Amino acid sequence: MTLKNNLSARAQKNLEGSNIMLEGVIQANANKFDFENNQAGVINLGVAENQLMTKELAEIMGPVNTVDPKLFGYGESPAGSKVLRNHFANNIFNRYFEPHQPVRADQIVLAAGCSAVVDNFTFCVCDPGEGILISTPFYGGFNTDIMAKSKAKVIAAHLGDISPFDVAHIDVMQQAVDKATQEGTRVRAFVLSNPHNPLGRNYSREVIIKFLEFASKNQLHILFDEIYALSVFDYALTGKAKEEQPDQAPFISILSLPNIEDYCERELVHVAYGMSKDFCLNGFRCGCFLSPWNKELLDAMHSIAVFTWISSTTDAMITKLLESPETIEKFTKTNQQRLAESYTLTVDTLRKHNIPFIPAQGGHFIWIDLRQYIPASFASAASAGDREAEYLLWRAMLGEAVYVNLGEAFTERKVGFFRLTFAVPPAMLKLGLDRMIKACQLASKSPSATL
Repeated sequence: MTLKNNLSARAQKNLEGSNIMLEGVIQANANKFDFENNQAGVINLGVAENQLMTKELAEIMGPVNTVDPKLFGYGESPAGSKVLRNHFANNIFNRYFEPHQPVRADQIVLAAGCSAVVDNFTFCVCDPGEGILISTPFYGGFNTDIMAKSKAKVIAAHLGDISPFDVAHIDVMQQAVDKATQEGTRVRAFVLSNPHNPLGRNYSREVIIKFLEFASKNQLHILFDEIYALSVFDYALTGKAKEEQPDQAPFISILSLPNIEDYCERELVHVAYGMSKDFCLNGFRCGCFLSPWNKELLDAMHSIAVFTWISSTTDAMITKLLESPETIEKFTKTNQQRLAESYTLTVDTLRKHNIPFIPAQGGHFIWIDLRQYIPASFASAASAGDREAEYLLWRAMLGEAVYVNLGEAFTERKVGFFRLTFAVPPAMLKLGLDRMIKACQLASKSPSATL
């Protein structure tokens, strides 16, 4: 009997195929760049990990005694301590998301990262084989979050040349739901990121309302991933970086809309948040599920929270970070300013090399178009959707010790788009951009050397 035959069918399914985004992360992390100890290492411009505020985080949380015996035992609740959930409610949601109705701690369930939140949400709203709708391009981790354990399906609404920020987007989503239904898949929910990942832009109020009406029409739960809410930086841009912004649509949390029930049943509306992005704590694994109007779903999330219980140490350290509104305000403003500066350095470099991009308003990344570097011998196949040219560029970058995330990881059908993370220290960012451009230029001239 082989080892594979000792596995469950669902585990065997997870071993099929590959996770291209995870493969890149593993390669980058196996040989990390360090200015002092490993300058030949890989500069990671692929993972949305903000490295701009590490000093401030160490100063804020440094006083926490992480070997306090009180932290050795289980925490107060699998859903997170009440103190921490109160801090999320009062110092984050009620202070920055402008909720129409105040958020309360008992409407929140914490988990070990936002991936765990989406996984638990999927488990609670989908049976195996049922679907969750997402429009492309979308954050690649959603595929794993939705499919790996709960065995739901991702129903991708491929937008083609339609902008996600255009109301015409809704028609494509409806077509995707209708097609899935005809093929025997019941669609149970719709997930979207606002600000958008990987495009880094905010949805308008008009489009958000259309999303609500769409969810109501199809009786879908709608999960608003608002994990980059406090990483919107466009107000701090100047010069060309500001001028080329197509609009100044502010971030609008779904919590801030009055009379949601005019557009959608409130119990269908939920929010995901976490500490990885706005507070630069990817490694701490703390996600937040908020459902102000659906106690039954909250109870269901509580029922499985024991599997994604954040550690007592994490609970204590994040409690320290979020206990002071003044600390949060100073931290977020400094972070937004640094994001704006790194973004400006990035777009200035891209413009210098005539690399097209979608201007970003928020987040840690920018969506770039590297199709000009696809060798002529690959151009026809790439236009038809063959991804080998994208892999060629990706491998060339890794060969020059820089990792950038390729479009396939975001279910983008057009070949040659990449998501570039700029939330790294300026000197590292500049070197990483130089390596990326050098790699693309080499690949475009000598593809055989990169394969």
